[in-house]
Amino acid sequence: MSGRLLPNPQSMTEMTGRFQLRPEMRILLDAAYPAGLLETALTLQREAAAASGIRPALGRAFTGRTEPYGIVLTMAGGPPESYTLSIEPAAVLIAGADAAGLFYGVQTLRQLFRLEGGELACRKIADYPAFRYRGFMHDVTRGKVPTLATLKELADRMAFYKLNQLQLYIEHSFAFGSQSEVWMGQDPLTAEEILRLDAYCRERHIELVPCLSTFGHLYQVLRTQSFAELNELPGDGRDYSWIDRQHHHTLDVSNPGSIAFVKGMIDEFLPLFTSDKFNICCDETFDLGEGKNRELAAKVGKGRLYVDFLKQIIAHVQSYGKQVLFWGDIILNHAELLPELPPEVVALNWNYSAEATPEGTRTFAAHRIPQYVCPAVDAWDRLIANLEGSFRNIAKMAGYGREYQALGVLNTDWGDHGHIQPLAASIPGMIYGAAFSWNPAEPGTQPELGAAIARIEFGDATGQLLEILDDISRKAPVTWCDIDLWYERRCGQTWGEAMLRQTIAGWTERALAEGYAAAQRGAERIAALTGRVPDERQLDLRELQMAARGTALFQALGIWIKSAEEGRPPEQAILSPGALAAAFENWFGEYAELWRARNKESELYRIREFLAGVCRVLRGGKV
Repeated sequence: MSGRLLPNPQSMTEMTGRFQLRPEMRILLDAAYPAGLLETALTLQREAAAASGIRPALGRAFTGRTEPYGIVLTMAGGPPESYTLSIEPAAVLIAGADAAGLFYGVQTLRQLFRLEGGELACRKIADYPAFRYRGFMHDVTRGKVPTLATLKELADRMAFYKLNQLQLYIEHSFAFGSQSEVWMGQDPLTAEEILRLDAYCRERHIELVPCLSTFGHLYQVLRTQSFAELNELPGDGRDYSWIDRQHHHTLDVSNPGSIAFVKGMIDEFLPLFTSDKFNICCDETFDLGEGKNRELAAKVGKGRLYVDFLKQIIAHVQSYGKQVLFWGDIILNHAELLPELPPEVVALNWNYSAEATPEGTRTFAAHRIPQYVCPAVDAWDRLIANLEGSFRNIAKMAGYGREYQALGVLNTDWGDHGHIQPLAASIPGMIYGAAFSWNPAEPGTQPELGAAIARIEFGDATGQLLEILDDISRKAPVTWCDIDLWYERRCGQTWGEAMLRQTIAGWTERALAEGYAAAQRGAERIAALTGRVPDERQLDLRELQMAARGTALFQALGIWIKSAEEGRPPEQAILSPGALAAAFENWFGEYAELWRARNKESELYRIREFLAGVCRVLRGGKV
């Protein structure tokens, strides 16, 4: 087999002989096939045709009474979501323990067709997941709201790698009936879109879990006239800031209107989902006890303020008979209050560091709090994901989850500072998460997974695409976040000053010039692949090529930022300030086109306005 499967099966035994797909063969469905299997079989039929030019007809047969030749999809016993796949010279048999297991067996066969064409090596596979819940959380609130078609595409790509839970992170990007002032001009998701996506996901054995900020991270909500009185910290009237959006705006827990507001959102949002779970978030409540509740916090403690409000939200969700999930970062700072959590509440234990430690996982396990471990694709604040950091983070967190018997893995994809990254940049990390949550014992090395992802997901027969992306991310130090911190400081935002100075001090002009060259070279190598990948992945390659070029411009800008900070002319300026401004303006034209190919207009205008400000500075003007 020219490449590994994604995820790696639990057990695979190679046998002698080969199965050759022939025109007379059929795909036979068990006469008692579960609902949805027909669409799965049609997908397999299309995959076989793409791999071999042969489109096997569909048929049905009773269990045990099959034709001597063909592909047979049947039901058998076994653990939930498990399957066996047997490839023999005369036939292929997929037996699923349940509908999901049969579905996953078909996904494995589809991958084998992509790797080997219409002639498959004989083998036996016995497979099942290590974690019950294998999820992906996609940020749809920090500037970029995908179209329904894109969300369906994401579900298809997830299901192909045996992921079974999708969460869409929402702060203000749902069209709540009472919040028109909040979402006007944001192109929010609608109730109908959620209903359609929920049904689409169910057909692919994905649980669409509602995910809604209900405590902190309510910047857009608490800046409005309608809801400003619920803010722990009164607004300062400053213009919009990506930095403020990340770090402020928590509900005033002493205001009865706050819990009424939260209950109203839940009452409207929760019924749209068939999931028996609800993620109430409640993370990063940075402002709690820092404003209106400062005296109360000094008296009873911030932990008490947090837990008492958290329990009110939990009780309301549980009144619907739903299981509550919440981010565990704040409660870990007040571990003495963990025993107060109601039964069955699940902590989402996040740690996005490549050097993640097991302390949080161990703490929840010691208190018998059910948990998911939550790593990340590490694609936010940049155009090309940090693939090395993501791989190491996911490997560590999945390992801790396995050691401490976590319920699942929820891999996260955030959109900090305007959600600059294209979808294609996040897909490799998503697949890393799928590999580790299905089989953390033998997921494969980063180079092995990279080559497999390039071939199976992107159709790159050379297997080099992720190697190209990894080279860019390792060599190009300047990120979108660095540029935002620099620009917003010029606008009067002082948060992150020390971090920015430390970051800039660590740059060298030589490294920035080398990063520029690596990104430009990567863009050219990606361009050379575009004509060799399937039509359905052309958009991905265009996004990644655009991302590589943009990353190069970030490095060129970094040279000017560093020289300005040090009060001297640059030694290795790649482009003059005027030429760099023009390059950014032309690049944004392509960026906007590709944004609109997968997303609603949403907050694209903020990125345009931000880059326009950067270009004004480059040309010597004021912000």
